[in-house]
Amino acid sequence: MIWARRKDKQDITKLGLCPLLDNDPKDHYYYEVLVSTGMRRGAGTESKVHFVLSGEEEETDVRTFSDSKRKIFTRGSNDGFLMAVPEPLGPLTYLRIWHDNSGKGRFASWYLNHVLVRDVQTGRKYYFIANRWFAVEEDDGQVDRVIPVAGREQMTEFTHLFQQQTARNLSDGHLWFSVVARPPNSRFTRCQRVSCCLCLLYSSMLANAMFYNKATDDSNAYTVGPFAITSEQIFIGIASNLIIFPINFILITIFRKSRPRWTKKSRVQEAIDSMPQRSASMADVKMREKSSLDFDRPGSSFLIDGKPVMSRPESCMSTTSPHEAAPNKKPCELPWWFVIVGWVLLWAAVLVSGAFVAFYGIQFQDMKCKKWITSMLISFVTSIFFTQPIKVFLFAIIFSLLIKKPENDEEVEDEEPRRLREDEQFLHVDEDDEFGLLATTKPIRRAKPPDSKFLAKAREERLKEIQMWSIIREILFYAFFLWILIVISYRSVSTNSYQYKKTMEQVFILTNDTHKSFTSIGNTKEFWMWAQSGMLRGIRAGPYYNNFPPFYMRGYIDDKQSRLMGYAVLRQVRVTPDSCKVPGDMRAIIEECNAQYELSVEEKGDFGPGWTTTPNASREEYMYKDADSLNGYPYWGQMALYGGGGYVVKLNKDYQEMIKDLEQLETEGWIDRYTRAVFMEFTVYNPSVNLFAISTLVSEFRASGIFTSYRFEPCMLLPYMNSALLFQIACEIIYLAFTLFFVINLIKNIIKEKSKYFFLFWNLVDLGISAMSVTAVVIYFYRLVCINELTAYFSETHGNEYMKFQYVGYWSEIFNYIVGSLVFLATIKFMKLLRFNKKISQLADTLSNSSRELIHFSIIFNIVFYAFIQFFYLIYGPHLNIFRTFIKSCESGILMIMGRFDIYGMQNVNQWMTQLFLFLFVVSVTFIVVNMLISILNDTFSAVRKDKLKQTNDYEIVDFMMNRFKMWTGIGRASPTTISPAELEKERKYKELEDRIDQFPDQIDRFLASISNMYMGDVKLDNMLHKGMAQKMAHKAELQQDHPMPRSMQSGVRLRPGAKGMTDVHTD
Repeated sequence: MIWARRKDKQDITKLGLCPLLDNDPKDHYYYEVLVSTGMRRGAGTESKVHFVLSGEEEETDVRTFSDSKRKIFTRGSNDGFLMAVPEPLGPLTYLRIWHDNSGKGRFASWYLNHVLVRDVQTGRKYYFIANRWFAVEEDDGQVDRVIPVAGREQMTEFTHLFQQQTARNLSDGHLWFSVVARPPNSRFTRCQRVSCCLCLLYSSMLANAMFYNKATDDSNAYTVGPFAITSEQIFIGIASNLIIFPINFILITIFRKSRPRWTKKSRVQEAIDSMPQRSASMADVKMREKSSLDFDRPGSSFLIDGKPVMSRPESCMSTTSPHEAAPNKKPCELPWWFVIVGWVLLWAAVLVSGAFVAFYGIQFQDMKCKKWITSMLISFVTSIFFTQPIKVFLFAIIFSLLIKKPENDEEVEDEEPRRLREDEQFLHVDEDDEFGLLATTKPIRRAKPPDSKFLAKAREERLKEIQMWSIIREILFYAFFLWILIVISYRSVSTNSYQYKKTMEQVFILTNDTHKSFTSIGNTKEFWMWAQSGMLRGIRAGPYYNNFPPFYMRGYIDDKQSRLMGYAVLRQVRVTPDSCKVPGDMRAIIEECNAQYELSVEEKGDFGPGWTTTPNASREEYMYKDADSLNGYPYWGQMALYGGGGYVVKLNKDYQEMIKDLEQLETEGWIDRYTRAVFMEFTVYNPSVNLFAISTLVSEFRASGIFTSYRFEPCMLLPYMNSALLFQIACEIIYLAFTLFFVINLIKNIIKEKSKYFFLFWNLVDLGISAMSVTAVVIYFYRLVCINELTAYFSETHGNEYMKFQYVGYWSEIFNYIVGSLVFLATIKFMKLLRFNKKISQLADTLSNSSRELIHFSIIFNIVFYAFIQFFYLIYGPHLNIFRTFIKSCESGILMIMGRFDIYGMQNVNQWMTQLFLFLFVVSVTFIVVNMLISILNDTFSAVRKDKLKQTNDYEIVDFMMNRFKMWTGIGRASPTTISPAELEKERKYKELEDRIDQFPDQIDRFLASISNMYMGDVKLDNMLHKGMAQKMAHKAELQQDHPMPRSMQSGVRLRPGAKGMTDVHTD
C-alpha cells in the first residue's frame, strides 16, 4: 500500500500538458499534441524528437518535443504537449516526425503508435497513425517519416483498434496487471486497485473454504508436496472465481465511476501559465476592453437578437459553436461520496472474509486444508491468467469487429473548463502589422534529420551492439537453463544409490550366511540349497550380532533398514512338453524334444502337485497366473525375453514355515526339465535414504546348466521427501517454463523455415532437447501418479498384500535414460557458444566443408570394417567371449583399431589365419583407411585457412565485445576500427553547431527588426521592409527546400487578402 501511494503521487507529475520550449510567447493559437509510445520491448527513446506539422493553410517550423521536469517517450507512455503558433494551420494534412538518434544504446530507437493533435480553439482532432519503428536497426532502418492524417477507415481498421484496445484494457482493465501499469489519468488509483486485489484474494479464500465445510472423500486426492489436487478442486476453484466476480465488479465500478470532490485546473491553462513570458511592447500587443459598441472593429463582439456574435477569429479560449464541434455525451458518473461507500464496503468484505477464513481453517484437517489451499491457488491463478485476460481480449475483439468506434485517447478529464471573463480577451498580434515584421520574429529552426552517412555508421554500430547483447543474453539464459536442468537431473538420482545397491548385493549375493552363493549355482540341487538358506535369510530380519532378536522388524529384510513393499515371490516360467520336433534319424534315440523358451511355447495350464494332470487337487504353486493378475511385464534375461506371467510361490510366511514349503516343493519336483527360468522378485524401501530397490534375481535353466543374473535398481520414487522441497518445486516450475518456451520457439522456427530447418545440426539438437524435455515431463508426472497409487495401496493394506513395482521401475529407468540424454544434448549445445572463437570456428568450417568427402569415406570404411567383423564373428564366435555375438564383435573391432585385442586367444583357435587376417586388418583399417580420414581433414583445414570466403565471421563480434569492454572499463586500448558512442555523440554535436551557425543570420535580422521597431518611425520602416522582403522570402523558400511539403499540399499558390506585391505570395 505504501508503494502504491508513492506511485500515485508520481503519477500526478505525469499529468497535464508540457508547453514546448520553442513556443513564442507572442503566439496565441494553440494545438494540443498527444504522442503515444508503443509497449514493445525497447519502444522508449532518449533521442530528441522533432516534427513539422502541415495544414492546408500553413505549416509550422521545425518544432522539438522536450520536457525539463519529466522523462518523455518512455515505453507505453502517452505524453501531452502544448504547441503555440501565430495563426491557424487550417485542416491538418501531414506530420513529418523524426529523431536525431542521440540516445544511448537501445534508447536511441523509438516505436511510435500514433500522434493525436487537437485544435484547442475548435476542438477538432486529427489522428496520425504510425505503428512503426523509428530505428536504424528495426523495420526499414528509417528514423524520419511523413505520416498523413488518418481517415475514419484507417482509424477503424481492425489491427489498429485491436492493438490499441488490448493495450488499454491490459493496463487499465486487468485488475492485477494494472497495479503496475495503471494509466496516470485514471480515476482508479493504485491504492484502490491494491485494496481491490486484497478483497478479491480474501473473498476467494472464503468462497473456496465454504465448499469444504462438509467432509469430502480424500482417497482420490493427488498429493504434490503441500498441495492436493482432484477434479473437485479444479471445479471449486473456477466456481469460486465466478461467485466472487460480482462483488469485486461492484467495488471496481464504484471507484472508477465516482467523480472527484474537486475538479482540477484546466491542463491547457496550466500549460499556458507555465510558458515563459517576455515583456510586451505596444508594437507587440494591444489590450482591449470588450464593449457592445465595438461592433465595427475586427475582433469585437456585439449583440444580435439578444445573442452575442463574434466578428473576429476565435481565440484559444473562445466558445466553440455547435456546428464546429459537437460536445461529447456526458458519461454516467456517481457522486464523489460514493468513494467513501466503496472503501467501507471493501474493508467490510475483507474483515468479514478474513474472520470466516480463520474460523474455517481451524476446523479443517490436514488433507482438507491442502485441498482448500489448492482450490484457492487455482482460483487465484485462474483470475490472473485466464479470467481477466480472456475478458480483455474478448472486449478488444468485440470492440474492433462490431463497434468499430475510434478510441478516444483522452481519459475522462476531471478538469474545470477554461473560460475568459466577460471583460477580457487574449492579447493578439496587431491587425495593422500585416506581415508580422513590426514585432520581433522567431528564429527559423533548421534542425534536420540525421544524414545518411551518420545513420549508416549508427546502424552498423547498433547492429553489432544488438548482436553483442544477444550473445550475452544467450549465454546467461542458456547457462541458467543448463543449471536448472542439472539440478533437477541430479535431484532425481541419489548419491546413496550405489551404496544402497552394494548393500542389497551384500544381503542377497555376497553374504556368507548361506550354504551356496547365488552366483555359483550350477544345478537344481544347488538352487534349492541357496533358496532355503541365503534367499530366506535375506528377506527376513535375522538376529543381531549378539543374537538379540529383531523386535518390531516384521516385514524388514536382513539389513534391518529396508521394508518390504508387500512380500517377495518366486515365479517360474515353463515350456510345453514336446515343443520341438526331433529329426527323423534321431527319433529312435530321443523320444521327446523340449525347445528353448519363447513366448509362443510358454506353458499356461494348471496342474496338480508334482505337475500331475489333476488340477482339481492343485495348489496355488501349480496354477498359472497371467501377467495382468501379477502386474508383470516382460523381462529380458541373458538367454531370452520372458513373459510377465508364471507359476508363483508366495514368500509371506514365517521363516520355518517357508523352509518346509520349499522342501516340499523340492520333493515334488517343482523345478523339472520343462522349467526355463525362476525369478525371485520383491521391492524394498529404505526411508533413511528415501530409496526404493526394485530387485530381480533370475536363474535361467538350460541343458548345459543354470545361468544366474540379478538386478537391483535403486529408484527415488518419492522426490518430495526432502528438506529442499520448495527449492525443488521452484526449479521444476522454472524448467516447465523453459520447456514451454523452447517448444513455442521450435514451432515458430519450423513454420518459418519449413523443411530447411531440419538440415542444420544445431536445429536438430534443439529439436532433440525440446522433444526429450516434453517426454521427460510427461513420464515424470505419469510415474508420480503410478507411485501414488502403489503407496496408497500399501497404506490401505498395511503392507501385507502383493504389489509389484516392475512397471514403475521401467518408467523410472526410461526417465533416467531420457534425462541423461537431455543433459548430454544440452551440454553439447553449450559448445555452440564457442563458435565465436576463431580456432573453434575454423574447426566447424572444416567439418562443414569436408562433409561430402567424409560421407564417401564413411562408405569405404564401413565396407572394409564390417568385412573383417563378419570374418571374426564367424571364425572366433564359437570360441571366444569377445566375439560371441555380432554386437560384441563390432565392439572388439573398434578396440582392435586402438591396438587392444586378445592375440593369444585368437591364435589358440587358428594360428596361421589369425596372423594373416590381423596383419591385413592393421594395414587396411588402421594404416590406410584411418589415414585417409586424417588426410581429408588436413587438406580441408588448409583450404579453409587460406580461403576467407569459406570462413564465417562470427568471431568478429568477440573483437567488438572486447573493444567495448575496454572502452567501458578503461582497461587497455580499444581498436581504432571501433566507433565509440562518444565519437558518435561528438559528431552529432558538430552537426548541431553547424545548424546554429546557419541560424545566426536570422538572429541578426531579429535583432535589427527589434531596433527598428523601437527607434524608427513607420515611414522609414516601410522603405526598409520593402527592401528586405525579397531576401526574407528567398530565405523562406530555401527552408522549404530543406523540408519539402508532400505533393498533396503543393496544390497551388494563392495571394493573401490585401497583398501588395510579389513578396506577398503565400503557398498552401
